[in-house]
Amino acid sequence: MAATSVSRRIEKSIEALSAKDYEGSFVHLFPAIDKTAKKRRPKDSVGARIKSFISDEEALISGVATNNIFRDINVDGVDFPTAIYKFGRTSIVHEGELDERLQINDGSVLQIGRIWSLPPSYLTGLIIAVVLSPENVTERIDKELSIQLFGHKYQLNELWGKIEIIKQRMCELWQNERLFD
Repeated sequence: MAATSVSRRIEKSIEALSAKDYEGSFVHLFPAIDKTAKKRRPKDSVGARIKSFISDEEALISGVATNNIFRDINVDGVDFPTAIYKFGRTSIVHEGELDERLQINDGSVLQIGRIWSLPPSYLTGLIIAVVLSPENVTERIDKELSIQLFGHKYQLNELWGKIEIIKQRMCELWQNERLFD
């Protein structure tokens, strides 16, 4: 199948992430998240659907990003989906740049508080959440890319829409069949 805006944006987001252009990666990623979220929740407003999508996939995103599951983190009334939407997507759309309260650091540091400082692996987690979404099962990218997830190497084009493969792997690793409940 021909590439759509979702797969084209994901490919560009990966390219930017590889070049350590984190803001550029977000610029390409947010339209892919929004289009995926709109397929899932067509009647929701843009903010509601994007935050709901990120909330739905928070365990997967944090698992990919940190090899740990983090959900429902809330600091001073701001949770992860809100931080990504408000300090990331909204700021990029309206100001042309990430809000200073959302930073991607060059290491593995995770700092949550007044500033949400995330490692680049969180971008990877968000990208993988879009790729694995059942709504995107027919997507493909032109390049042959692979990714190492939880001890297994996968061809990216073989993962589109197949969230159950990774969820099952995560449940096996953490020996917990209820990780995603």
